[in-house]
Amino acid sequence: MIERIHRYFRYAEEGVCDEVVQSAHGTALVTPTLPLVWQVNALRAEDPDATATQLAAEADEIQRAFGHRKCVAHDEELGARLAPGFERLGWNVFRVLIMLRRREPERPSEPPPGGEVTRAVGAAALAAFRREQPFGWQEEAVRQLAEMDARYDRVLAARDFASPPDDPGCVCRLYVHDGLGQIDEVGTVMSRRRRGHARAAVAAAADAAVAACDHVFMVTDASDWPQELYRSLGFDEIGATYEFLKVPISSRT
Repeated sequence: MIERIHRYFRYAEEGVCDEVVQSAHGTALVTPTLPLVWQVNALRAEDPDATATQLAAEADEIQRAFGHRKCVAHDEELGARLAPGFERLGWNVFRVLIMLRRREPERPSEPPPGGEVTRAVGAAALAAFRREQPFGWQEEAVRQLAEMDARYDRVLAARDFASPPDDPGCVCRLYVHDGLGQIDEVGTVMSRRRRGHARAAVAAAADAAVAACDHVFMVTDASDWPQELYRSLGFDEIGATYEFLKVPISSRT
């Protein structure tokens, strides 16, 4: 299952970026048309013998036109080996859980409504959430993220879910490819938090995914609280990937 998810990641990553470049120690995803979107401007580490120093130098060269540096390791063993080296170099290290839906979710007795919404409604709700994030001060970043969403729409079968559907406090996206469903981009605006909207939106997306896919998964930061919400919705950890990020001290994104 993990390798199948890795294939899904590679397909999606390469489908939304401008250019795919083979490098000495992996694959570079290069998207100069979306320079503020780190997700589509990253070096994917694939050489099992590469060091953090080698990958950081390679990222410096490949990403020299951007304000950030990003490397990803889909292979958990490789990522865990590289993590101490990137930490010594001053990069931020993130362990990202891959969580597969294996169980029936806990369902509250009186949940808020959740359901599918149009792309226009989903896009507006995501933009409202993103404007509250650290990069939200920069409207260009919000615009480029919306363009990234549009690219995912073209590469993957994409649907939007929200709670409540007629006035979203939370929104998420369901991507489908080759029998796999990924629930992603879960975002609740600050004024509507702690009301069950994230649970309702994700539950609606998961129910739709179960009907359309062989397996449904999510990814989330191993150090953050949403993993507990996703566990209550029937998702269990089956592995992890690693992300290594360096941004200028002056950066607000």
